[in-house]
Amino acid sequence: MLALHDKIFRQAIDQYGAVIITTAEMDAPGPEIVYANVAFCEQTGYTEEELLGQTPRMFQGPETDRAVLDRLRTALTRESGFFDGQTINYRKDGTPYRVRWSIRPVRDERGKITHYISLQNRITDINVTYDELTRQTHLLKMAEKTARFGGWLVDLETHRIEWSNVVADIHGMPHDYSPSFSQTIAFYIPEHRERIHKRLSDCAEQGIPYDEELQIVAADGCRVWVRTLGEPIRDRNKRIIGVRGSLQDVTQRREREQELRKLAHITEQSPIPISVTDIKGQIEYVNSAFEQLSGRSRETLLGNNHSLIQSSHTPEATYRDLWQTISAGQTWSGEMQNRRQDGSPYWEHEIISPLTDDLGQITHYVAIKQDITAIKKAEWELSRMAFEDPLTRLYSRIGFTQALQRQLDKAGWPSSSLVVMVDIIGQRDINDAYGYDVGDDLLIQFGERLVECTGMQGLAGRIGGDEFMLFLPSVANKALEANLDQLLNSLAIPFKLKGTSIELSVRLGYTRLDEPQRSAHELLREAELALSQHRKTLNVPWIAYDHRLKEATQLRIQLTRELRQALDEDQFELHFQPKVDLGTGTLIACEALIRWNHPERGMIPPGMFIPIAEQSQLIAPIGDWVLRRACQHLRDWRDAGLAPVRVAVNVSVIQFQMGDFASRVQAVLDQSGVSPGELALEITESVFSDASDMLLAQMSALRDIGVRLSLDDFGTGYSSLLYLQQYPIDEIKIDQGFVFHLLDDAFSHQLVETVITLAQLLNADVIAEGIESAAVSNELIAMGCCSGQGYFYSMPLEAEDFRWLLEQRSRLPLNAGAVDKAVDKTIDKAVGKKGTHYE
Repeated sequence: MLALHDKIFRQAIDQYGAVIITTAEMDAPGPEIVYANVAFCEQTGYTEEELLGQTPRMFQGPETDRAVLDRLRTALTRESGFFDGQTINYRKDGTPYRVRWSIRPVRDERGKITHYISLQNRITDINVTYDELTRQTHLLKMAEKTARFGGWLVDLETHRIEWSNVVADIHGMPHDYSPSFSQTIAFYIPEHRERIHKRLSDCAEQGIPYDEELQIVAADGCRVWVRTLGEPIRDRNKRIIGVRGSLQDVTQRREREQELRKLAHITEQSPIPISVTDIKGQIEYVNSAFEQLSGRSRETLLGNNHSLIQSSHTPEATYRDLWQTISAGQTWSGEMQNRRQDGSPYWEHEIISPLTDDLGQITHYVAIKQDITAIKKAEWELSRMAFEDPLTRLYSRIGFTQALQRQLDKAGWPSSSLVVMVDIIGQRDINDAYGYDVGDDLLIQFGERLVECTGMQGLAGRIGGDEFMLFLPSVANKALEANLDQLLNSLAIPFKLKGTSIELSVRLGYTRLDEPQRSAHELLREAELALSQHRKTLNVPWIAYDHRLKEATQLRIQLTRELRQALDEDQFELHFQPKVDLGTGTLIACEALIRWNHPERGMIPPGMFIPIAEQSQLIAPIGDWVLRRACQHLRDWRDAGLAPVRVAVNVSVIQFQMGDFASRVQAVLDQSGVSPGELALEITESVFSDASDMLLAQMSALRDIGVRLSLDDFGTGYSSLLYLQQYPIDEIKIDQGFVFHLLDDAFSHQLVETVITLAQLLNADVIAEGIESAAVSNELIAMGCCSGQGYFYSMPLEAEDFRWLLEQRSRLPLNAGAVDKAVDKTIDKAVGKKGTHYE
């Protein structure tokens, strides 16, 4: 996966809302959640620990749209792997909420989808507003029914009050009911009684008409809003003789007005932009949120249509589908890009629904909008992060691979073109010396220079760190070497960074397209193998790919897998090379050397599988196996009545790095019953590359246990006299490379003398390895070296043959007539001559 734990990547994701990352597994039980940001946890109510390892199906419920889920699964099984849609999800507490999903794939270097990044945007508020508008529409229809209306009369001379049947119905009284004045006033609610009493009195006494809306309590206890109008009745002399008027039940109207006020408040105060248009699309209403989103005032918008805010980037097909849908009386939803007053674009998601009258005729359209610009930017940023390196703006690995494949598909197969991998030597040192800001600036300038070298038809990208990739198209009349020389010469020009001139050295591996035709992914892999080989061979300007590199890589991968199986099936065995007193030929010790007896490949040389074990982190369990097996042999020899010699076991620096090596050695000694003085541990100088207090403590603990410590291959690794003085070393082994040239190379002779003198100063024993002649042995004795090992005395022997040697206690080298047949067998099976680490 792109860089799931990179800080820049996590910050880029967290700023765009609720995000989860899942695996791409589509079979049951389905994709697995591997990352959820804080916004997603807050939105769903789950913690990150509760989400990790779960499937997104945990958010589904009874109202989840199964058709949407089917479309989602279908979309994710396609090559593109993109999906946008809405569904109803469920929070941890069981409450549903509507969300819009935007799902994008993440691909590996082969273009295979490995993960999905999903943005979840809650749109519940939009739908709540839409449902509220729909409900209010139905209330408006109910308010259009004819209101009840009746009349009444008060005779001031007889004080008799007459009601029409409708007025009696409104009060819930019988049709023949004739109330008194006080009874009539009593029907009004307490807070309105004084008001209606005054209006009636003023009308009866002063002839002042009135028109009031008040509330009464009907006989069944229900409150009813009424509109009551009153006017004086006069005789021929203009004298007031009565009051008459009308009473109308306006409860429904009052309720409708209340609902309308609520609706107006909802729409006006809602953060969701809302607009209402007539059937021709002319805008009749917009709320404040719509003004803010569009950047235009209400006065500017009213009377215009939505073309005023449209951009030229929404497809015409979208508008055709919109009008066909709403004209048919259906609700349309979708996305479109519009433009604000200042010209800046924005994306919105819209729900547009028709409003109809009592006859079912469409009269208006209501549009509810949501600004999804931030979501779109997040999608663009995720896409950019997948295909573009954020620092240099060059192609990322995936982007480079896809761009190269498109170019090859479009322009044909340019057989003389090159795919090149380049890395900077010492980038870490530059960061340490000048700071990471300078290091980043250097990478940016380096990328810019690569772009200049590729030309108009070329490509440049950055895999990560200090590794870059190029596609160099064929150049007419220009040899391959000249093309690469020009590239190296360009990169050799010093880089100017904050007043500092920095010269770079680079490694370069390339592959030529030639034949047969391959995919862009395969070409990139070939260039990587060539670069990897150049890291091992620095005396050439570049390395070209050939099929042997691929075969070696495949063999290494195969052997890695088979090494794990070898541990499980006990395919390893130990051979033992004698160490002798050079003066007498007496056997004084031995070195345990691992051998891999492969059931199909036969005996595999240690030089082939030990480096693989170190790269694959298998060297630690293999080293522990050697330690246990060597101690077991020591115990077996003693149980057989033999007097065993000290056994030396090679130890990897990785075993020390695990931190508990001394305790593991003590456990093996206790389990096998072997004395610590019978065991020696041989370490190479590479262990000091990780020099630390922990390493010193472990070596000191081993010395305290009584285990002997030997420094192997001295002079070939990380030599430091200070370390030799600080760390407990009992023995120094002179590397066979110097011993082999002891008689014919003055430098080797002087170096051996120096090591012998150094060992004496450190009060350490010295032993020479790789002795292959009597002349070399005699010269070592003359120089003061008393112990050694090598093929002159004996090659490594199988365990049974070495046991025979212990039984005989013969001096070495053996006479030809004394060599046992079993030793002949060992000689026939011996592999290699070098007596180094695990040889």
